[in-house]
Formats: sequence, C-alpha cells, structure tokens
Amino acid sequence: MYRPILAGLASVLALMEPVAAAPKNLPGATVGELTALARLLSPELAAAALMAEAATARIISAGALPDPTLRVDADNLDERDISMNGRSITLRLMQEFPLWGKLGLKRDIAGFEAAAARFRRRGVEFELVARVKSVFAARYATFQASALTQRALDAVNTAAATLRDRYSQGGTTTQEDVLRLEIEAEELRIELERLRGQQFKTAAQLNALLNRRPDEPFARPASLRPLPPERSLNVTILVERAIRQNPAIAESQAKAASAGIMSTLAERNRYPDVTLGVMTKRDRDGYAGTGVMGEIRVPLQREAKDAEVSAASAERAAAEQRFSLARATIAGEVGALFAEYRAAARILAILQQHHLPKSELIIRSSLSGLESGQGDVLRVLDAVRRLRNVQLEILKLQIQQQVSLAEIEKAIGGDL
Repeated sequence: MYRPILAGLASVLALMEPVAAAPKNLPGATVGELTALARLLSPELAAAALMAEAATARIISAGALPDPTLRVDADNLDERDISMNGRSITLRLMQEFPLWGKLGLKRDIAGFEAAAARFRRRGVEFELVARVKSVFAARYATFQASALTQRALDAVNTAAATLRDRYSQGGTTTQEDVLRLEIEAEELRIELERLRGQQFKTAAQLNALLNRRPDEPFARPASLRPLPPERSLNVTILVERAIRQNPAIAESQAKAASAGIMSTLAERNRYPDVTLGVMTKRDRDGYAGTGVMGEIRVPLQREAKDAEVSAASAERAAAEQRFSLARATIAGEVGALFAEYRAAARILAILQQHHLPKSELIIRSSLSGLESGQGDVLRVLDAVRRLRNVQLEILKLQIQQQVSLAEIEKAIGGDL
C-alpha cells in the first residue's frame, strides 16, 4: 500500500536536472545564441552604432574651411553718375582662414568626440549583453523551480490519494490528515501558476531586448553557462582590467581630452582670424579691373573672450572630475560584485556539501520508516518540503552567481 507513496516521494530526491530542450528552430536554449541575436537585432545598439558613425563623419567637416562668400555689387544702375562708365558690376569672392591652429584643434575635438561615441556604443553593447544574461538566468530558474515544484506536487497528490483510500476503508488515517495534504497540493499548484507567469514575463523581457513581439516563443533554457575558473577571479586583476577596458571610463577619458582641447581653442579664439578675397569689376566696356582685399575682426570684446576661456576651463576640470569619479565608481562596483559572487559561492558549497545530503538522508530515513509501517506520512512530506526549499535556495544562489558574473563582465568590458 505504501509503494505508490514511496515512488512519488522518491522522485523529489532527484537533483535539479536540465530542462528538456524545445524544438531546435526556436532560439533561447543557450545564453550564447541570445546574446548573438541581441547584438544583431537590438535597436538600442543599432542607434548607438549610428551615432558613433555620425560622430566619426563629423571629423572631416570639423577640420574643413568655412564656405567662401561671393558678393555682388551693382553701381550706377540709373547711369546718372557721369564719372563712371555706365553701369558697373563688381564680384567679390572672400574666404575666411582660421589661424593659430584652430582648424586642427577643432578636428582633434571631433576625433575625441567620435572616440567617446564609439566607447558609448561599446557600453550599450555590454549593458545589453548583461541584461540578456541576467534575464536568461532568471528564465532558467523559473523552469527549474517549476520542475522541483511539480515533483513535490506529484508526491503530495500520490500521498493524498492513498490516504483518502485508507480513510474511506476506515483505517487509522484521519480526515484532518487528508485535508492537510489537499491544502498542500493546492498551495503547490498556486506556486506552479506563479512560476508559469514568471516564464511568460521573462520571455517578454527577452523579446523586448531582441526587438521581437512580446508573444514570440523561445526554447526552454537548456543549462546555465559554466562559471569561469577560480584562477581568473582575482579582485585586483579584475579592477585593473575594468579601469583599462571599461567603456564608461574610456568615454569619460575621451570627454576629458576633448574638454582640454576645447579650453585650448578658447584661448586661441582670443586672436582673430583673417578673411582674404579677390574682386573683378565690369562696366559698359566690359572688363574694368581686378583687386584683392583682406579683412580682420578687431578683438574688442575682451570680457566675452575671458568668459569663454573661464567656461572652457571649468568644463575641462568638470570632465576630469567625472573621469576620476568613473574610475572610482567602476572599481567599487567590481569589488562589491566580486564579494557578492564569492559569498554566494561559499554559501552554495555549504548547502551542497552539508544541507542537501542531510535533507536527502532525512527523507530516506522517513521513507524507510514509512515502508516498515512505523513512519508518519506528514513527517515525510515535511522532509520533502525541507529538501525542496534547500534545492530552491541552491538554485537562487546559482542565479545570483550568474547575475553577479554578468555585471562583472559588463564592468571589465568582456567575458571571463
């Protein structure tokens, strides 16, 4: 009589196995194919790439001379001025020439702005990949938790059916025992519905990251990606790598360099540029002569120039402070994420090496007592719930490790 119960309860002892894969034509079984799709389909990443392309194109225009000016003068149209040979037309072509290396400075500024845009695009890419990795891990957790909950529900349903038979035959089982099992089964069904909702939610989140319709299907996650070897997880090395390769730091550095050149350009703007030109004149008889001319702006507005220099200097100092802040912030984030990752690894080792074997031993002992007719079904189910909680905590810590790893990789600018 106890064999059906034992078979149902023994299924709960199974460790968390990978969920069966969906049809191969659906994406989503591995995080690698999702990150590849995100890089290909994300409109956010495409927009950042286009902005970087636009900033690069501005380098050429920043170092070009301004367009020349063509001026046309018509004199003596009514021919009343008898000193002139009838009507005259004067054509003047004038070109402004920035001096003191201003064009080169503008070109350098545009170059650093383009570099900042490229680093910004990389930052968007790493942020996108980290979000995909985190959502994939959460989606994997919902399927694994559903499998654990379904196994527990099968065990409870089997036990409840057996106890109902014993109760109907006038055995020692009480109606309270049956009702408690039925309530337990209902609570597990509620949990299953909640997890199904989480599966749809994570699918919608992934579809948003991939620029697909919210109801587009995915394959079931096959497994979490493997963790990096311990030798590659040194906090000092990770912080140094983040300072060298983090896109936000590189963008701040490029912005600081651009602000420094802007300050130099503001100083050079104290000195005027020149405009040179040529002219030709025609009257009633045709060609009437040529000439050259020059033009310069007199720098009388000294206060305005001083204000521009002061503003540029302040912006340069602010950009340098933002660069220092970015370095400190990223270094602190990497240190905090590494601490979270290591803490999760230590707790996970304790649960897997101590709590999980002991919980399994308790169930085996309870099953043995139940099989001999001396055990209590409710105690066995309590042990099953304890084991399920340990397995869910292990799953939670595994997901926490995956999320922390994704954030560390975003900070250091690449995979480990």
